[in-house]
Amino acid sequence: MINLYNELETHLKTPEVGIRHFDLWEGQFDNSSEKFPYPLPAAYLEITREDTSPLGDKVLLVKSSFTLHLGCKDYRPTTTGAKVTTGKGILLLSQVITAQLHGWQSGKFGTLTQTSRRTVNGNGYLYRVEQNYEMSYKDYSPQVKREKIGGNEVTVRME
Repeated sequence: MINLYNELETHLKTPEVGIRHFDLWEGQFDNSSEKFPYPLPAAYLEITREDTSPLGDKVLLVKSSFTLHLGCKDYRPTTTGAKVTTGKGILLLSQVITAQLHGWQSGKFGTLTQTSRRTVNGNGYLYRVEQNYEMSYKDYSPQVKREKIGGNEVTVRME
């Protein structure tokens, strides 16, 4: 998932999107007041589920779900440059990110599919939205192999 984190950070911090702060989610928006310790607009990545299943001896199918927590006080779209200071700003930011990410393939992970989006009450002048995504990809990295001796799995080694 570190590849997903790095790729999303790079992709969202472009001038077309304009995210100024990106980090892992630990409830930062829930604990903030009107003054924020990070620059807005901010996005936080929460990994909600990751399942794996073998596709053969040396390939795993990885299915991941994650949530992007987005927050802003205002949003300045690159197309018009007009500053939006109402709750419409977070909806505009959400649309820009949806357009940037839905169906995007970075080459390091599978196609992202947006599964849901919801607005969340914010503190003070903070407007929030949460967007959920799913993706699947094939992992060809060395896998752990367990050998059975006397019916018990005892040896673990990389292949």
